[in-house]
Amino acid sequence: MVSISLNSLHAERTGEYTSKEELFFDVNAKLEEQKRDTSQVTVSFNLAISTKPNVVKYNTTGLVTLAGKPDDIKKKLEVNPKTHIPQILFTIYQHVFNSIYILSSNLNTPYPPPDLLHPMAEKIQILSANTSNSILTEKAETSSNTTATSDQGATKSP
Repeated sequence: MVSISLNSLHAERTGEYTSKEELFFDVNAKLEEQKRDTSQVTVSFNLAISTKPNVVKYNTTGLVTLAGKPDDIKKKLEVNPKTHIPQILFTIYQHVFNSIYILSSNLNTPYPPPDLLHPMAEKIQILSANTSNSILTEKAETSSNTTATSDQGATKSP
């Protein structure tokens, strides 16, 4: 069982967007284990999404609780060897995406694609965390239309 609770959700329009500009989304995610026992793990998360050019910033924090058999919990926390992203981050993003979409509608700003973490799977840059209880810190770039990939880890539309 996976339970996600949001503690904060913030959106800030920082500029204007014209559809003629290429728009990239930067994603910074931090997952940090807070509590663990044999049948449950609680992980805090911070997900920050911003755009290039600087049009909007979204930031959310919360807790995700994984309960069940130790093997099932371990599988959700495992990092995919190809993408270097733990499975639980995809689940968190899908949960948060709905709220970001609503906020973007109210602010009249672009929203990140629902599959933001998927298209650049081979281009993600992982930044190691120095704390022992930190699971992952990630930085990645992508755009809302993912058709061509550059060498810098950004996915852009033609």
